[in-house]
Amino acid sequence: MKIILSGGGSGEKTKEIDELFAGIINKKKPLLYIPIAIDRIKHPYLNCLKWLKETFDKLGVNLYEMWTENELGDIEDEPEKFGGVYIGGGNTFYLLKTLKETNFWTFLKRCIDKNIPIYGGSAGAIIFGHSILSSNDVNNVNLNDFSGMNTLKKISIFCHYKPEKDEIVKQKIYLYNLNKIIALPDTSGIYLTDRKKPKIIGKDSAWLFSRDKKVKIRIGELF
Repeated sequence: MKIILSGGGSGEKTKEIDELFAGIINKKKPLLYIPIAIDRIKHPYLNCLKWLKETFDKLGVNLYEMWTENELGDIEDEPEKFGGVYIGGGNTFYLLKTLKETNFWTFLKRCIDKNIPIYGGSAGAIIFGHSILSSNDVNNVNLNDFSGMNTLKKISIFCHYKPEKDEIVKQKIYLYNLNKIIALPDTSGIYLTDRKKPKIIGKDSAWLFSRDKKVKIRIGELF
């Protein structure tokens, strides 16, 4: 397992996180891009692909393949075809619903089993937590199953964190009976492997919330 979960920033905010991902993927194979969480009216998919290329071309990535809703339901490719998988941000509820109603949720689990590096940004990160009810997005797709991939052992993920959002995070724990929430600023991320506990990466610390406390986790620390 090689999974990078980002708090949702881009550009200079995620420079170290992007560099780490570029360093662990197989650049001889395409980077698979899943942009479907985004509002495609404001951000057409081709513009999203252009943004991804602008981010990773300079880090030595030259091969890309983008899958949208049309490709997710009929997957014939094996995970080994790809050097890595990048799942972008947007509406977490729509993203999870679409992935679970297509073959991609199973394909994603196979990618994890095959040790294909995965990068999730914002909504793309939240789906790897215990529950996506930690998200601030609107459930406009009538999703009823909020369970994520649970790669953090019953810890859910809150993205775009700022200190003024503390009460929002605490309310989610009580309102939805969540175990713990790790809150990631735009400049922070999580790196998961099979060999160690998850650790914080990026420019800034993250915060682990439980019912009775808030704990700071600095860059490089395991949790």
